[in-house]
Amino acid sequence: MARTATVRSASLAPEEAQLADELAEAIAGGSFSQLTQLLLSTVGQSLRQRIEELRAAGLEPSERLFISRMTPADTDEQVRRFYAPSSWPEQGPKGV
Repeated sequence: MARTATVRSASLAPEEAQLADELAEAIAGGSFSQLTQLLLSTVGQSLRQRIEELRAAGLEPSERLFISRMTPADTDEQVRRFYAPSSWPEQGPKGV
């Protein structure tokens, strides 16, 4: 059976292109197309479902949905300061 394909192009920064090439080599036999198909089937399906749930709840994902990059882990000192008893309200954390 003949395959119907749609071609999409991507503009990647050099480090993104290198990462894509490395991932394609490692998990998709070097094929960027197969890598894209794999990512769409594993990440894309669940993301599409979540977007549909948001729309059903009355939210417009394109206005409120964003993907943030995680910041580096807090230092041990920042974690200690956050959890220090003096950082909590006198009544303790809410919901307790």
